[in-house]
Amino acid sequence: MESQEFVTLTVDHLLKLKAAKNFYENSQPITSLDFDNTGEFCVTASADDSINLYNCLQGRHKKLLYSKKFGIHLTRFTHLNTNIIYASTKENDTIRYLSLHVNQYIRYFEGHQNRVVSLEMSPSNDLFLSGSINEGVKLWDLRQPNEIGYLHVQAGRPCVAFDPSGRVFAIGLQNLDNSVRLYDVRQYDKAPFSTFNVFDSYMAPSIYPNPPIFPEWTGLKFSNDDDKILITTAGDVHYIIHAHTGELKSRLVGHVGLNNLSSFLGGEETSFTPDGRYVIAGSQDGQINFWDTGTSLSTSAIISDGIDLRPIHTLEHHVRPTQVVRFNPARLMIVSACTDLAFWLPSIDTEESDNVSEQHQDVGTVVTAPNMENGHTNVE
Repeated sequence: MESQEFVTLTVDHLLKLKAAKNFYENSQPITSLDFDNTGEFCVTASADDSINLYNCLQGRHKKLLYSKKFGIHLTRFTHLNTNIIYASTKENDTIRYLSLHVNQYIRYFEGHQNRVVSLEMSPSNDLFLSGSINEGVKLWDLRQPNEIGYLHVQAGRPCVAFDPSGRVFAIGLQNLDNSVRLYDVRQYDKAPFSTFNVFDSYMAPSIYPNPPIFPEWTGLKFSNDDDKILITTAGDVHYIIHAHTGELKSRLVGHVGLNNLSSFLGGEETSFTPDGRYVIAGSQDGQINFWDTGTSLSTSAIISDGIDLRPIHTLEHHVRPTQVVRFNPARLMIVSACTDLAFWLPSIDTEESDNVSEQHQDVGTVVTAPNMENGHTNVE
C-alpha cells in the first residue's frame, strides 16, 4: 500500500521541482495531455497521430496506440481511466470515444463541420463540451451519439470550460468584444447569465490598427476555488479574471508566446495548481514559468507596472517550445512536453530513487494505482 503524505503547496515546493523522468516516445510535438481523476495516469496526443498512456506513480510508459487514419488532438479522460475522448484532425471533425483497455471505439460524436479546437469533460457527470472554429459549441452526453445542445458563434475560435461544480460552463470568444460568457448547464439553451468583456487597456495604446489586434485566445480554465478564470493566449500574455465579476485581475507576462504554433494549441500550455494560487505555463524558448496569482499588487516586487505579474520561478529543461504543461490534480507533480515528455517532482535530500512513486507527495486524496500491462497497438 502506497504511503500518503498530504501537503500544502508552497513556493518552496515549486523551487525544488526537478525533471525526475524523461520519455522520448514521439517523433513530432505532443499537443495535448490529460490526467485521470486520481492523478495516477496521464494520456497524451501528438502530431505524429499517437496516443501514449503513462503511469504517473510508477514513472512508466504503459501503452502506445495510433490514430493514423483520423489524427488526434485534445485527449480527455472520461471518469473511467480506461476511456478517453479526442478530436479528429483528418478526414472529418468527429469526436471519438475510445477504450484504451480493449483498443476499440465505443461511440462517435458527429456534427461539427470545422476543426474542433476545444474539448472538455464535465467534472461531475458524463457531459462534455466541444468548440469548433468559426462554427459553434456543442454539448454532448457520453451515453448518446447526438448533441444535446448547440450554441452558434458567428466567427472565431471558441474556448470552453466547466466550473469546478460542473453546473456552469464558460465560452470564451475572441472578437471585438473579447467575451467570456457563463451558462447554466441546466438551461444551456437560454442566454448566458453573465457576460464579461475582457479588454486589455495596457496593450491597446501601443498596438495598431484600431481596434488593436490582441493575442489569440487558446483556452479557458477555472481555478479549483472557483475564484478565477485563466484565459490562455498564443501571445506574450495570459489573463486572470475574477470568475464572478469578470474584473481583469492580472496580466501574466515574462514568457515568450507560442504564436507560430497556434494551430496545435488547445490551452494545454498553461495550468493552475490544485489550490488555484499558482499558474504554470510553457514558452517558445522551452522554459516553464510560474506566477503567483495570490501576490499583493501593492507590495510585490515582481510587478513591472499596473497589473502585470512576472514569473516568480522558471524551469529550464526542454530545448523545443513547451506547448504542454500540466499540474497533476492530486499529486505534487508537473508534466511538461515538447516532442519529449518530462515528469517533474520535488527534489529530495536523500539519495535519488529511480522509482518515481518513492518521491511522490500528495496534494489531494489518492488511491493505490492499478497494474496495467504494456502494449503497442494501432487504432484504425
